[in-house]
Amino acid sequence: MVSLRSQCKKRTRIGLDVGGHAVRAVQLRRSGNVYTVSGSAQHERRPIGTDQDRPIGDIVRVCLQSSGCRGKLVETALSSPDLEVHAIKLPPAVSGGRRDELDEIVHWEVQRLTTLPSGSVETRHWLLPETRGSAPNALGVAAAREVITQSIEACAAAGFTCSGVDAAAAALSRFGSLLNPWPSDAVWGILDLGLRETRTILCVDGVPVLVRTTGPGGEAWTAQIAEALEISVKAAEVQKRDAGLALTGRGVRAEGVATPAGELAAILTGVLRNDLQTLAGEVKRSYEYVLSCYPRRRAADLVLVGGGAVTKNLAEYLAQALGIPVCPASAWLSRDGCRLRFASGRQSRIEELALAVGVAIES
Repeated sequence: MVSLRSQCKKRTRIGLDVGGHAVRAVQLRRSGNVYTVSGSAQHERRPIGTDQDRPIGDIVRVCLQSSGCRGKLVETALSSPDLEVHAIKLPPAVSGGRRDELDEIVHWEVQRLTTLPSGSVETRHWLLPETRGSAPNALGVAAAREVITQSIEACAAAGFTCSGVDAAAAALSRFGSLLNPWPSDAVWGILDLGLRETRTILCVDGVPVLVRTTGPGGEAWTAQIAEALEISVKAAEVQKRDAGLALTGRGVRAEGVATPAGELAAILTGVLRNDLQTLAGEVKRSYEYVLSCYPRRRAADLVLVGGGAVTKNLAEYLAQALGIPVCPASAWLSRDGCRLRFASGRQSRIEELALAVGVAIES
């Protein structure tokens, strides 16, 4: 969890995302406050529908060597279930004290809250923007030393040096801050639709103030579709991405006969309805909780990242359910105020590279 931070240079370190489905690497060039993706790559850990991973060191090496990234310094990140996040309320006298004393106090508090075995945990924390009343004023994170060591060793086996292991929520908040100059009164969020879990990260002043798991990941959705349609997992993944979800007033001809695509989308929506409704409800409650802690703020956009973010009509479905703007990260790239660019010939699906981009940015 410790990062060896250096002065920001024109070319960033390499951000590495070792996900459940794929390994992704990104390097950026910085010019003023604008970042340009100068190198990137993505390699699957295993084919969809199989359980056999290739050695992670081999995948990391192939990914990094094919990315066009320069240098040997990389940083990676952890997210749940490998990383636990705990909200903490520190007394004013403690939160304003010496850094070493604060680190020790938070460490013991996170140790008390974590489900990880005592004595084998690394902890870190960040302070939150000023809140009211008894609301938490810090988030503490915990990860098993064994998991951190595995990340460092995977980089070493690939011939690279891992300078640190970040919290995914912190990295994604840096990514989201590149997409838009968020107003000071906004509570904006990132919905990370990963393979194993879906995670909600809500930010105030660019700081993650809430990080929680809000539903199953894309793997579970694909499995449900495969079972319901009696097709392979690989085919179900294609249908999930391409047919997507049915929306009110969509996929219907003038005479009221649904198109084939509309029929399939309606079926997929029915299969996933419980998960979708639960997800929307959990995200809504997350916003409501943060707004109760920051009553002078307003609910702003939700940005979709991760492999599941490209599911057709998912953003529109969530926007209807939540009553706030929702869109995949790529929708921001052409908007005024976005500080993220792609070098010529390197345009990629930014939703899947989001975490690696955030890791590459030095805080």
